[in-house]
Amino acid sequence: MEHDDHLGEFEALVLTSVVHAGAGANGTAVYRDIETRTGRAVTLPSVHVTLRRLEEKGLLTSTVGEPSARGGRPRRFYRATAEGIRALRDFQTMWRKAWRGLRLPGSETRS
Repeated sequence: MEHDDHLGEFEALVLTSVVHAGAGANGTAVYRDIETRTGRAVTLPSVHVTLRRLEEKGLLTSTVGEPSARGGRPRRFYRATAEGIRALRDFQTMWRKAWRGLRLPGSETRS
């Protein structure tokens, strides 16, 4: 991954959720995982757009499953590539460095 092609915050959330979801990582599972873990309200279309963008970047691969028994569309399942895992590690390292030694105003203990 090139320097100009770093992960944005939402991309990192989506990629992290794909890893958390494992073999069941489809758009709906990722959407629910993000809302559950972060408490953030996200939209399913924004998750799908981001999944496609991460796949275009080579950070995810996908496969299409079988149609549901009710005749619905087949679901697309995602998996992080080695480059995707590397990108998450880089993102994690960047934020650890950024937060190291940071004291936010108002976080001091008052006597």
